Amino acid sequence: MIRLFLPPEKLVSEQIMITGDDARHLSLVLRVKPGDPITIFDGLGSKYECKILKCHKKEIIAEQVSKVPYSVESPVSITLAQGIAKGEKMDLVIQKTTELGVSRIIPVITERSQVRHTDKTERWKKIAASAAQQSGRDRIPEIEEPVSFEEFLYKQTRPADPALISHTPHSRHGIIFSEQTQERNLKTVLSGFKNVRNITLMIGPEGGFSGDELKIAVEKGFIEGSLGPRILRTETAPIAAISIIQYELGDMG
Repeated sequence: MIRLFLPPEKLVSEQIMITGDDARHLSLVLRVKPGDPITIFDGLGSKYECKILKCHKKEIIAEQVSKVPYSVESPVSITLAQGIAKGEKMDLVIQKTTELGVSRIIPVITERSQVRHTDKTERWKKIAASAAQQSGRDRIPEIEEPVSFEEFLYKQTRPADPALISHTPHSRHGIIFSEQTQERNLKTVLSGFKNVRNITLMIGPEGGFSGDELKIAVEKGFIEGSLGPRILRTETAPIAAISIIQYELGDMG
């Protein structure tokens, strides 16, 4: 099944024009031909079943066959604040957490980050779009520009944003993972999140978070949590954490 995201303004007529990288990928890589079916998502909760009419590497014309409401999004909105990892590790994080249903990914530059400047945001957005299409999601997660640890916490806890400012245990919905907090595993932490529908996860880069960063995050309302007695790589930790959250609170299991 071929799946594709297009903005709603390109889906207003019965004939749909697909251009640019999407057209090249469909024609040269997937080798679609007239008559082939294709499913298009608008990112707003609708699915369009279409049929290819004309095919060229610069332009593909498809015809709408049907439009139906569609959503496979999790009832839990998960924001991942990921300490930027080296090399292609971030690519893997973006791809796999998108498949698992993450809503937003914020690359964070921390005290121990070995990568402090990057121009890969557009690349990461393309990876997220491809992973969303492959997994049949109806929305592409937001990939934000990298921010410093301090800027991230400021944006998350400023008064205009209700996230993470409550001091009642059951309404806190930010978790920061630490190797030093093995007695508070994620399942235990999530027992107080039963009615929460927005969760922010903080995962450190190689080397994890510093003691000062953990202290500041906890002061801002984040809860320390652990993924068990074994030390997970920075690219493994978000995959494990989101899988557990989707099983406990979301739509897996």
